Amino acid sequence: MSDFAGQARLNLCKTILIAVFLFSLFSSAYAESDIKEGYDENTEITIKGTLIEMIHVKRGPVILRIKTSGKSYNVVTAPRWYLSRESITFSPDSVLEITGSKYYGADGNLYIIGRQIKNIETGKQIMLRDSFCKPLWGRHKMHDRRLP
Repeated sequence: MSDFAGQARLNLCKTILIAVFLFSLFSSAYAESDIKEGYDENTEITIKGTLIEMIHVKRGPVILRIKTSGKSYNVVTAPRWYLSRESITFSPDSVLEITGSKYYGADGNLYIIGRQIKNIETGKQIMLRDSFCKPLWGRHKMHDRRLP
């Protein structure tokens, strides 16, 4: 009887570990797909605020947390490899003007999918999407990521 109980307990532990692994796998995939909402010109807004944080999502876009006079926005930019390839950098405390499509994520936070970002201090303008609102990094194939 004790061998049976030990085997049952071992099977239960294995099942729990597999369930936890699958949950973490699917929850991160869900979070990533949530950030990849489509761009909707009907919800396009322009905000101006200060960059307070950069969030690097694993296998996802870099997100800028922007603070305006009364709100905080999460601005979805582009994958890290694309920003690096195009020498696009952001500095904390920079004042930015962002135009993009807003949506609420499953986490309840307001996101803006960035189309263009202007650094107010330097005047530098960064385009992330083309005139059809398609991401500029979408044109690059997987092997292009290694090019300088």
